[in-house]
Amino acid sequence: MKTTKASIDSFLSQQTIAMAGYSHNPKKFGHEVYKTLREKSIKVLPVNPKGGLTESGETVYENLDALPAEVKSLLVITPKQQTEILVEKAHELGFTHLWIQQMSGTPKSEEMLQKFPHAVSGECILKFTNPTGIHKFHWWLSKTFGFLPK
Repeated sequence: MKTTKASIDSFLSQQTIAMAGYSHNPKKFGHEVYKTLREKSIKVLPVNPKGGLTESGETVYENLDALPAEVKSLLVITPKQQTEILVEKAHELGFTHLWIQQMSGTPKSEEMLQKFPHAVSGECILKFTNPTGIHKFHWWLSKTFGFLPK
């Protein structure tokens, strides 16, 4: 599956995005992504089997089944061994937009993306949300060398 600019724009235009792979540990990437997207006014619903609350008191959903039914967009930032299970469950639940974070995908999860009308994989979401710091540099490198999705 080839990621396109249109699929990225479609994903990011969603009112609410569920994020599997949220971490309660502020040093983990799943925590950084959640915090950064929220700072950019993107409504993100964190998913982590441990549940609980975020630092700001938001509910952390224990699984995809626990999410509000109207949520149809999922960002997957999990270890590879969990990704395929989440992609299959997202399909079962009728998710329409799926983003598998760079380094989280497997050949099988890539193949499974064909089931979704709007899918992104192999890209860092922070590179496409008004990036700052290292993510801005990553975007610049991708643009300079012609690797941004078209």
